[in-house]
Amino acid sequence: MKKVLIFIFYYFFIFWTSYIYSFSINDYLNFDYSNVLEREIDKKIYVWYICYDDKKTSFDIDDVNVELEDNSEKIIKDLDISNEIKVKRLQKKTLSCELSVAADIISYLTSKNVTEDDVLNSVNKTYLNKLPYKQWDKIIWWNPNEWFIGYIDYYWAWAKIKPTQRDMTWYWIYEKAIAKVYEKYNLDYFIISEDNYNSNFDSKSHLTFLLKNLLKWNMVQLWWDWCTRSEYDDWTISRYDITQEKADNKIYAKNNCPTTNSDRKLEWYYLENWKLKKETWLIWEHAFYLLWYEWSLDNPKKVIVWDSDTWYHKYNIEEWMRKWSLMAYKSLIVRKP
Repeated sequence: MKKVLIFIFYYFFIFWTSYIYSFSINDYLNFDYSNVLEREIDKKIYVWYICYDDKKTSFDIDDVNVELEDNSEKIIKDLDISNEIKVKRLQKKTLSCELSVAADIISYLTSKNVTEDDVLNSVNKTYLNKLPYKQWDKIIWWNPNEWFIGYIDYYWAWAKIKPTQRDMTWYWIYEKAIAKVYEKYNLDYFIISEDNYNSNFDSKSHLTFLLKNLLKWNMVQLWWDWCTRSEYDDWTISRYDITQEKADNKIYAKNNCPTTNSDRKLEWYYLENWKLKKETWLIWEHAFYLLWYEWSLDNPKKVIVWDSDTWYHKYNIEEWMRKWSLMAYKSLIVRKP
């Protein structure tokens, strides 16, 4: 009897999911570098670097040895690396920041011209430009740590999507999926987030650790809140006016939003190991890469980043931590093997 029930359930599941995935877009809508200057790596410095392991459940800061030379911080204190990364590109798509950031980092570390399209072609696009659906009285979508989900050209999608659905068309692709792209380009990576903190490692030591990695010539991709509080927004022009030419001439844009409240959340479910798993994340989620800091490694007063949408920013530590905390302090360290 048990085997019969399993058999019936299996074929019911296959039929039902095939029916769901065969919906057309109308069915969904019915739901209410050229050359890169490479930094010289000091061959005498040895960094024990651990790649991300899905089975790893805890993170110990002592797992990764990033000891500094005695005079490192004294020599390099108020500096950023933006002048060394010769090509910093404007993202091509409305919502392709993770791809654009990864393309810049890969180009920099490999001295190859890797484009945003190259990165897009390296991720799983099964659910690209597909809307969520409603089933079992829940919003069902997919896992952003496995696939690129949502509409990459958001403004094009607006013409076809009902206002009540628009929040659910934002793109999502998280650190585990992007890490697989770095792996394809033979780069090492290490993932840190709030999920693998322990009593010896918190958000403050996390940031210090990332800055130490910059001193070791590694690169850092992060996820945060695109929106910036008005009192901390450090440029003047609108993001709609930014161009690659302006960015190259050091004219950057603001990240201003109607609200920066932390209640801008999306909630959906996806199927994993035959179970529904809940996902809750931020509207206006964004990716960028780390450039440098001001003041000291253990107590930075400002953190400097490159934003693929609005470009160079220097945020005080309070605003930096607020933006970063809303995406659970996601970070992805990347380096040559």
